[in-house]
Amino acid sequence: MQNVRYLIETKKPSVDESAIKLTEEKLGAIFPEQYKELFKLINNPEIGEWILFPIKTPKNVKKTWDDVVRQNKEVRDERMSEDLIAIGDDGSGDKLCYKKINGKMGDTIYLWDHETTELDEYAPSLEEFIILISEENDDFDEE
Repeated sequence: MQNVRYLIETKKPSVDESAIKLTEEKLGAIFPEQYKELFKLINNPEIGEWILFPIKTPKNVKKTWDDVVRQNKEVRDERMSEDLIAIGDDGSGDKLCYKKINGKMGDTIYLWDHETTELDEYAPSLEEFIILISEENDDFDEE
């Protein structure tokens, strides 16, 4: 995961292990290691047009109030399957999700379409997602 850090430009602070664990407890599932590694580098990262929901931290409550727990517990689309954990969105209503299986979230990133409620595999892992989005942005920049 360290090798993709250069693909994300930010000055946002990181989050510590205790905040991650508290968030996992509230969601009832453990995040994949790549997700935890990323959030230990950057909380609320922006990857292309996608913004990953922040993990709430006491030192930055104002900027982390609309966190991943709120997105999954309070403002969640009722049409979304219970086994999905929304981790980010692109502002259109579409969500990036992990699937929850036996108290753990799998590595695969899925795209949940808010219009059709269809779920499609987007990338096999968070790292592959970041690389894919960075390559798409590079292709767009060259046009």
